[in-house]
Amino acid sequence: MIIWKNHSALIAGTTLRDQNQPEYNNMALHCGGDLSAIIENRRQLGKHIHLPLDRFVFANQTHSDHIAKISEKDAGCGAFSTQNAIMDCDALYTREINLLLGVFTADCVPILLYDPMEKLICAIHSGWMGTVKQITAKTLHTLIHEEGCNPKHLHAYIGPAIAAHSFEVGMEVVEKLRALPFDVSPFIRFKNDEKALVDNKGLNQEMLLRGGVLKENITIDKNDTFAKNESFFSYRRDHQCGRHLSFIVQKG
Repeated sequence: MIIWKNHSALIAGTTLRDQNQPEYNNMALHCGGDLSAIIENRRQLGKHIHLPLDRFVFANQTHSDHIAKISEKDAGCGAFSTQNAIMDCDALYTREINLLLGVFTADCVPILLYDPMEKLICAIHSGWMGTVKQITAKTLHTLIHEEGCNPKHLHAYIGPAIAAHSFEVGMEVVEKLRALPFDVSPFIRFKNDEKALVDNKGLNQEMLLRGGVLKENITIDKNDTFAKNESFFSYRRDHQCGRHLSFIVQKG
């Protein structure tokens, strides 16, 4: 497991692939396999961080730009089944204590946010489609304008994802990225007239910076999920695989 923060007020990080665990420690029910083993993997995480599984909240991720504010009544949504997960959503935030928010990723970018002043946490899932839809920028806008967060107080974690040197896309993706409201050229390297390499972590960091988050408050995990490594799931590399869980919870 990668731990981003673990102190009296907060624990946050990313689970890893583990060949010694059931289903390789897959945390996502939508990937199939032995669903009871996946739920048990989640329970084991809960034991490790001293939080029961009925305090976990997950969404049915759809590569959208939809954002949901989570309240106490949502506790357990998506924890045991996809049927009652937060529908059609890729960013969750809450002020609640002892409520875990999480996003599932293999190569997509997970982003966790924490505001120690407003006592607010957030989890975002951003593949290239979410990046094109500016889910990170829109979530940040929501936190600032609807929840009163000062972006200078926010701490951000960009978790393990496919790295720029591994993320090859076609020109149709490049054209969509070029429609973003800032210069994306530093994050795209052309291989030829048909293919380019894209830095999706960098694009999401740029959205955070443009939204006012301080660079020194942004932690970027350098791991490349696509690289040959037993610790990471990669959909692009393996086509069928499990998912990591990037999670965040305020302790109380």
